[in-house]
Amino acid sequence: MRICQTKREQPKRLLFVISRFLDGGIDTVLVELLKNLQQQPNCPKATLVITLKMAGKEVFYDQLPKEVDVHHLIDEPWLLVYKRWRIDGHRNKLFSLLDEIFLNPIRLILQCYRFRKLQRRADVVIDMDARARSIIDWKQPTFNISYFHFSFQHMFDTHQRYMKRLARGLARYDVVISISKEMAEEAVRLFPWLQSKVVTIYNGVRPDRLQRMSLDAVEHPLWYRLSRQGYIISVERLEESQKDLTTLIEAYAQLLQRLPTAPHLVILGEGRDREQLQQLIDSHGLGERVYLMGFIQNPYPWMKHAQLLAHSSKFEGLPTVLIEALMLGKLIVATDCPTGPREILADGGAGVLVPVGDVHAMSDAMLSVLTDISLQEQLRKNIQLQALLFHPKEGIGKLLKMMNSSSSEIT
Repeated sequence: MRICQTKREQPKRLLFVISRFLDGGIDTVLVELLKNLQQQPNCPKATLVITLKMAGKEVFYDQLPKEVDVHHLIDEPWLLVYKRWRIDGHRNKLFSLLDEIFLNPIRLILQCYRFRKLQRRADVVIDMDARARSIIDWKQPTFNISYFHFSFQHMFDTHQRYMKRLARGLARYDVVISISKEMAEEAVRLFPWLQSKVVTIYNGVRPDRLQRMSLDAVEHPLWYRLSRQGYIISVERLEESQKDLTTLIEAYAQLLQRLPTAPHLVILGEGRDREQLQQLIDSHGLGERVYLMGFIQNPYPWMKHAQLLAHSSKFEGLPTVLIEALMLGKLIVATDCPTGPREILADGGAGVLVPVGDVHAMSDAMLSVLTDISLQEQLRKNIQLQALLFHPKEGIGKLLKMMNSSSSEIT
């Protein structure tokens, strides 16, 4: 299939939109997607719209392709004081109420006005986090695509009213991209009216770039010791509502009781629950064994040299870190959360799956993977083959085909 062959087939402009550009999984998916699109021959330049400018928090900004035009809809500091304050983990009910009553209406008016000016010059709108439906001009003839990155079932179970509203909003898009097959099945089961809209496209990861970045030198005071003594790694935002690093830390404490020579635990990532997690580490006396390293721009050298990658989420969409770990040939222990880990890890053939929130099962799995040579060999046989499923070529081709088609032609 040849993509973007003629001028007639090319979209005049791809307009990506994301509510905030921070250090999470959706943000890394966006960066990778933009890079992969820019490598396609004769394809149009993309414009990225970031709804709210989070000063000093847009850690992947420098990784955006230079060909991509970037616009912030709201960058006035006085309109973002509480939003930026909350990103740092601060909450205040009074400030939240005042922000919602007085500033949110102003932000929404400005967002609509500024976004729709850009939309008039676009053929395709790609909503990366399903939050742009209130600012899109649905009367414009743009082809509108929305990504959804989380388990529909989990979100429905925990936020039923919100998900019903969201599902009605998703019905307005021409296409809803689910990043795993299990997610797509959940969407259709819960919201049958989305059946003709939902398409599955895996998040693609370029193995050549991953391997190249994994060879970068690491300048960190703990690197020399940890790289020689060995470590287990987890790469997550420090947000307990989803990532449940408490279970991982508790499981590691149990692991040390059974295997005193176990590798250290290194957690890469930043987030609002850092203080809570540090208190947990200190309460177990693990200050010299578990390290919250904060956000690290290039985590891949750390991942490459780890003995094991552990993933403890309560729910996901398609966790990119597990795909990256496969491509780096890593042994993996992950919670069998909705959705993604089971699909990525071949039903447990390419990594050990454990129940969500089960401290003992997580500890048992880490012990087995670290000490059972036959299990290690069995997993490694499947890792390389499974990684091939997530090469970006197929997903980019499917996405470009959508952009150059009407919604009735998409299968």
